[in-house]
Amino acid sequence: MPKILRSIIASLENAPLTMGLWIGTFLSLIAGRLLVEFWLGGFASRTGLFFFYEFTHTFLFFLASFFLLTWIVALIIRLDILKVARVLTAGFLLILTPPLVDYLISGGKGYWSFYKFDGLIGLVHRFLTFFGDRPDIGITYGVRFEVALAMLALAIYGFVKIRERFSIWLSTAYAAIMALSTYVVFFVLGTFPSWVSLVLHSHEKGLLQVSDVDVAQDFLSPAVIFTREIVDTRSALNIKMSLLYALLASGLAVLALFFQQRQKLLAFGRNVRLPQVIYHVGLVSVGACLGILTSHSVIDLNIWNISAGLLIFEAVTCAWLASVVVNDLYDQNIDRLTNSDRPLTANIFDRPTYIFLGFILFAASIFLGALVNPKVALLLVAYQALAFIYSAPPIRLKRLTFVSTLVSGIASLLVVFIGFILASPHQDIQGFPFRIALLLIISYTLSLPIKDFKDIAGDKADQVWTIPVVFGEVWGKLVVGSGVFLSFLLSVILLNEPRLFWWALLFGSAAFWAINHMQPTDTRTAIHYRNIFWWMLGIVTLYGMVLVNTLFFQA
Repeated sequence: MPKILRSIIASLENAPLTMGLWIGTFLSLIAGRLLVEFWLGGFASRTGLFFFYEFTHTFLFFLASFFLLTWIVALIIRLDILKVARVLTAGFLLILTPPLVDYLISGGKGYWSFYKFDGLIGLVHRFLTFFGDRPDIGITYGVRFEVALAMLALAIYGFVKIRERFSIWLSTAYAAIMALSTYVVFFVLGTFPSWVSLVLHSHEKGLLQVSDVDVAQDFLSPAVIFTREIVDTRSALNIKMSLLYALLASGLAVLALFFQQRQKLLAFGRNVRLPQVIYHVGLVSVGACLGILTSHSVIDLNIWNISAGLLIFEAVTCAWLASVVVNDLYDQNIDRLTNSDRPLTANIFDRPTYIFLGFILFAASIFLGALVNPKVALLLVAYQALAFIYSAPPIRLKRLTFVSTLVSGIASLLVVFIGFILASPHQDIQGFPFRIALLLIISYTLSLPIKDFKDIAGDKADQVWTIPVVFGEVWGKLVVGSGVFLSFLLSVILLNEPRLFWWALLFGSAAFWAINHMQPTDTRTAIHYRNIFWWMLGIVTLYGMVLVNTLFFQA
């Protein structure tokens, strides 16, 4: 038997498993789990909203479970994490069993499997008694069967691997540690809402006074995400847990990449164009502030809105990073001359891997946006469409002077709309001020060419007709600087606010001066082509603060 076990384990550990295969396998297992549940439930009529959040909740719960178990098992038995991941991927077939076990035990009625709600003392008791009483709801018979099998399987796995190096007694001890660690992971995740409620209410009620009633009120009450309300109890639970698990799973994914693909992760991290990330997060914030100020919406600063806000920032960042990938794929001729340190040009990534990374970032942006609001996902699809025709042939709009920055300006406006929709009572842009939209489009079109000065040599060689290429370096600075200065003055005219004139003149002049005094990156100057975006970000932020204060707080 030990030889057979070692043979099976070895075949699993060395099975071919690329990232694409793992994603396909994992999604197939999730689809299989949901199919079993819905089939045994007679495919009862449900809304599309319910099906979507049932999927996201199930997917993210098991994704977080997979990451946690993989790390813990790898640390305990000191084994290569990829080998552990291959074994656990096969072992996750166990997730198909709970609905079947519950169906059989209940005589075909099934049980509602979700979480156990309890206070701290109750949680301790449930931990010591294998999830406690009432296996007909919450942590059901099927879930307990699944956890017990997982504990046994991982204990055997740990025993076999440790026995290869140490005595039978030490191997037995490691097997017990593996079983206990597996139980701890599933217990914490299976009671996760209770731990969240303990954190939320312990400061006001006392740690021992938080009860299952508080947990139920937190997680089964209608979900209000910004201005969007979901009243169905089960969907409310699904969306709230999806928000939390999305943050947990994405953090664990980045951590896994840091330890397994550190060189690639750091190289890509240096290529994200941090000012642009801040710029995109700022656009969402500007849109949300406009929505609140124009509609007088009240957004509660609770854990759900904070989580949703972080996910929106993450979704928009992923969308930007996906556009970076597309741009890098078709800008290699330019980058060889002016950006040779970019990961694709420096051969840190091969082209197929980089394309796959782009698809992952695109999918992540749409998925995370849809978690918060489906309209956000739609806007991010449109954003990606613009980013694609901007960078990729045959259209490749970035080659055309002013057209390229107009497209970038429209894409930026879509990000502003995301924030506005989230804060708008009707979740639309009907109340978005037309004059502000016009101002933003003109300002983006006139201002965004500042990013092109660092790529003059590459753009010229690749026949990309940016303003610096068309007008030359000196005149290009005058053209772009004048456009930025004009944008500041246009804010006074389009917003019909004379009180902004002197402020617009001051900050517009500062921007004009900075642009015309920037130098190539290889010179020792405070303002150069690669940090001009930081200077502009600071100037625009300060003027934006003055503008908001003047328009909304000095009526």
